[in-house]
Amino acid sequence: MAHDDQRMLKEPLISEKEDFFDKDESILSLREANKLFFFRKLATMRPAHLVRILKRIGYCLTPQLVRAYAWDEKAPKSKVFPTSYLNGLRGMASVKVFTFHYMHFYSDSTTMPWGHDSRHSYLLEMPIIRYFYAGTTAHVFYGCAGYLTTLRLVQQLGKTDPAIRSRVLVNVSGALFRRALRLYLPTMIVMLVTTHYIYFGLYESNRGYISANHALPFNEPRPKQFATYSEQLANWWEEFAKLTDLFQWGTRPLHDCHLWSILAEMQGSLLLYLILIATAQCKHLVRLVAMCSMLFMLFLWNRWDISVYILGGIVGQVDAMIIEKHQESKLTLSPSLPPSSPGKSATVWSRARRTPHSFARILGYLASFYFMSYPAWGYNKKAKGYQTLDLFIPRGMANPEMFYPLVGTGLLLFMLARADPATSVWRRLLNSDLCAYLGKVSFALYLLHGPVLHAIGYMIPHYIWSSMGVQPKELGNFSWTVVVVIGWSISLALCLCAADVWQREVESRCVKVVKKLEDYSFVKG
Repeated sequence: MAHDDQRMLKEPLISEKEDFFDKDESILSLREANKLFFFRKLATMRPAHLVRILKRIGYCLTPQLVRAYAWDEKAPKSKVFPTSYLNGLRGMASVKVFTFHYMHFYSDSTTMPWGHDSRHSYLLEMPIIRYFYAGTTAHVFYGCAGYLTTLRLVQQLGKTDPAIRSRVLVNVSGALFRRALRLYLPTMIVMLVTTHYIYFGLYESNRGYISANHALPFNEPRPKQFATYSEQLANWWEEFAKLTDLFQWGTRPLHDCHLWSILAEMQGSLLLYLILIATAQCKHLVRLVAMCSMLFMLFLWNRWDISVYILGGIVGQVDAMIIEKHQESKLTLSPSLPPSSPGKSATVWSRARRTPHSFARILGYLASFYFMSYPAWGYNKKAKGYQTLDLFIPRGMANPEMFYPLVGTGLLLFMLARADPATSVWRRLLNSDLCAYLGKVSFALYLLHGPVLHAIGYMIPHYIWSSMGVQPKELGNFSWTVVVVIGWSISLALCLCAADVWQREVESRCVKVVKKLEDYSFVKG
């Protein structure tokens, strides 16, 4: 090794001379010092070591899709369960959440009803069609969680074997232990990452542009950049602590206001588990009445978010009762009579019976999406198609616009639960590889889409318009839509890449940490 190389390796990482001083010898801020330390450390690395580190970082940040095509490294197949379609439904809903939060920065069509005025008379704003980019989607996440929680426990409570029933409390204890940690551990990490993102100024590149030009119709609160690192961390901890306060409602952290649903989901889980434990020794009908009573009380308390959780539980309870009834009817059939082969007349009759049933199911799906596409600002407005329905919304609701989406979510869950897995088009779609993948990264996509959109996604169409030398209002509808769709596509690709890496490198490790903590904490049976 040359003498100069030896001297370079022996140099300290931080120079005490003018590395951390300006020409007037004033001390740099911590933000500038950290940047200088990073680049100083980078400059002193050996090339081979730097290349090895860069390769590992590049491999870590490579999405699974690229790994599969570049290195033939396919992800292991996920296990398939009878309720796996709900995972696909959550995946589709997470993309819809992203689309809604993206689109409402460019158009109020996401909230205003079709036919309200001459500005809102487009085909894409009509009921059912509008659901796929507009309206609240938290109903779907809460409803799926409530349905799965109730169905699993109620099926165990319905067993006559005392050994199976005795494990209900053990399962509830484990589920609650894991639930809190799996919800809040990734949330805490993503808020901490966002805190550093804000502190080092990576949010500041478009803040002034948006404030000066008033470019966006909906300006979500943006996190504040503090002068010192300790103040920034204190703000992060304060907001995270508020998000864990189970006795609060409506907490929206400035780091990412979309994270409000984490607290509501934890509150809904606790309440549903409390109802299930309290009615563990009750009959199915008694438990169903208790859930319906709690749903009514939640309406009086104006807690629409938790009411969807309980509604999902009601659908799970009803589904469990129907499954149990079908199993009992199969057991009571006489085994001495062999099944007869259906003749031609029987086949025609069975098809004739299936036709009205299929028609009813189609109407049920249409009704569910019709209810779920209720405009967020449609109550007491000239919302064509919903003015008569407004008369049936319970008076006194603080959020009346949430009533029909709640009804639609319950109807959709029931239709999917009672669908035939072999013939249902919806079941096959939600169990497809694409939906299964989206379901796998749904939680990560939900956590990360806010920071990605605020950092760069919202500005992509404006960068395109600036490069064209025009303002959005100067373009026609088609040109404006093309640019917005291009921005949506790029933003979605960035969010999915980030979610893929986050799910694999962060969320999966959080699951392992929770599992190890559970093994250490629980008493061995």
